[in-house]
Amino acid sequence: MRSFARTWTNELATKGIRVNVVSPGPTDTPMFDSASDEVRDTLTKLIPLGRLGQPGEVAAAALFLASDESSFIAGAELCVDGGMLRFEGWPSATT
Repeated sequence: MRSFARTWTNELATKGIRVNVVSPGPTDTPMFDSASDEVRDTLTKLIPLGRLGQPGEVAAAALFLASDESSFIAGAELCVDGGMLRFEGWPSATT
């Protein structure tokens, strides 16, 4: 997705359109209601902040990127994952 954001940013910048990506980590939504405690615990252990994200946290990140406060941000990926993708125990995108 980050590659798409960068490509589309290059193509659409002259029209004043910015493209960014929000990449959420495990988020405590109704989908997780049926998950076992074991699954929830396993995921939580992979997140350096030690908890699942909340839907409002993901929404706030998207709102920020859609706002004028992010007017100089383009072609970026904002990971809203509690540090999960940066965690040494998690496989990197390059492996």
